[in-house]
Amino acid sequence: MRHSSLSSFLNGATSAKELWQEIDAEVNECVAATAKRGGIGHVIITDGPSMRVKWHHVDKLLGELADEKLPLSAASYIADALIMSDDFHWDDEAVAEALFFLSDESAPQTLAEIEAARSRFSTAR
Repeated sequence: MRHSSLSSFLNGATSAKELWQEIDAEVNECVAATAKRGGIGHVIITDGPSMRVKWHHVDKLLGELADEKLPLSAASYIADALIMSDDFHWDDEAVAEALFFLSDESAPQTLAEIEAARSRFSTAR
């Protein structure tokens, strides 16, 4: 995934559909790799300018997931890219908690859980 594409999506300049078209293959490869016993998936994110990830960015991501404009399989991949990149920095604890919630692959997330998290994290601010 290109840093510029993720930044553009979070800032509302690129649609969820456009982002998904770009990252579909790499997300599916990552999911397939982690599904294998002992498998490890790799998250790819290019370098870019420093960006402060604010609540409205995370709310956009959660909203697009809840509205099924992005598949749930993209949630942990995008969150991991935001967490692992040295170029994205979260604004506050609610942003960090939401990103770590999305990155948790221990149990598949449902649309209801995404919507509940969106509500929970927004009121924690």
